[in-house]
Amino acid sequence: MELLNDSKVRTLLLNELNEHYRGRNDTRIINELGLDSGASRVDVAVVNGIMHGYEIKSDLDNLQRLPRQIEYYNRAFERMTIVVSRKYLAEIKQVVPSWWGIKVISADRMKLIDIRKGRKVSQQDPQLIIKLLWKKELEGLIDVLGLPKSLKKARKKQLLSLLIEEADFGTIRSYVYEVLKRRENWRVN
Repeated sequence: MELLNDSKVRTLLLNELNEHYRGRNDTRIINELGLDSGASRVDVAVVNGIMHGYEIKSDLDNLQRLPRQIEYYNRAFERMTIVVSRKYLAEIKQVVPSWWGIKVISADRMKLIDIRKGRKVSQQDPQLIIKLLWKKELEGLIDVLGLPKSLKKARKKQLLSLLIEEADFGTIRSYVYEVLKRRENWRVN
């Protein structure tokens, strides 16, 4: 039997997510969301009231990068699900945190099967979340917070530090989620 590659698994996942969130205009499904200025990237992110990441490990992947990815994903997402080929299932159950969901590709390769539901946690790193914003979007947060417009002249790095100091994380997170749901012109690397 032919091995399942990332794009075939991604198609199964996206079909399932699109079906689940059909007609909900409060939800955005994002392919390849970069974290920490591109230091890591999750295969698919769903943003609505929370941010849920999905990482794919197909037959053709290996698990070498997974420990580092886990560190990032644990800091970025309130929910996390890993979608794996059967060949990695036993190992994945040992490696990923207990709050992560696990989905496996069905034997007929036509759907994904929930192995473990996963649950919501709240251990997000405010630095990682605010870094999802582009410079222009950070400038918008200055307006939302009612801070002096002159701050918009600051460099991105300075803005990030200042905004983390000035705003409570709940406000930052809500703003970031709204921006991600509305953002056009995603950069594609």
